[in-house]
Amino acid sequence: MILARLAAPAAMDSVLRKGGLILPLILLAAKDLAHTPDALRRLRTASGWRCRIAALLPPELVGMLRLDRLMWIGFAHWLRRRAPERRPEGVALSYLQRGAYGTFVGIVMVSLFLELPINVMIVNLIFKDPGTRLIVHVVATVSAFYSFVWMLSDRWYVGEGSHVLADGVLHLRVGVRSQASIPLAAIERFETVAQDPIQWRRQHGIHRADTLLVTPFDKPNCVLVLKPDAAVTVLHWQVRRAAPRYLLLYLDRPELLASRVKLVAA
Repeated sequence: MILARLAAPAAMDSVLRKGGLILPLILLAAKDLAHTPDALRRLRTASGWRCRIAALLPPELVGMLRLDRLMWIGFAHWLRRRAPERRPEGVALSYLQRGAYGTFVGIVMVSLFLELPINVMIVNLIFKDPGTRLIVHVVATVSAFYSFVWMLSDRWYVGEGSHVLADGVLHLRVGVRSQASIPLAAIERFETVAQDPIQWRRQHGIHRADTLLVTPFDKPNCVLVLKPDAAVTVLHWQVRRAAPRYLLLYLDRPELLASRVKLVAA
């Protein structure tokens, strides 16, 4: 758009300037229109007016709305000190004992409490109008409270922090962010990961769309490679989708899962 303004006559400058403002909206609309066939397919299988409305919306938007609702429910459960949902009985594959998620939660909580007084001082120095200061203070407070709710709710959902291996099925659970039940027979192999996910994908020539990161916070240290014909689905950010070929995990003791996968493969 900038190059078009430079090349066009001066009389077209105002028109191109307005076009630059609406260009992002046009791109968003074009992205949604590209998903029209998928939306019509979902609409044909939907029942009830709520499901029909959800079928016409982008799945990512519906997933984020569901996730937001679950976060507020989780915060209410945290206030009432309710115990998280019980996991299936089996071998627990923990990911919090040696991970940095707990430290990350503590840093975020301290940062949120320090943010409010710092915001008050900075806003009072920058904005002189009392009305403007009030609006900025309200927005900053609501934003901090929203982050506070999401952080506590996520920690409540994560619970003891473990996946579970039971009856030949690996139940992956990272709160309400990622959930899947994968039969061990659907796993082709298990590998350790030493690099950053981006470097690992580049080294193996794997596209990002063929991977899924299933960790609470830590860098993954292992990967599950699913069989090409594995009919496995995952619920990621509250969007149900077919599982990609590569699932990147962080485990405190990856050797526990590696031994089970090798045993089944043998």
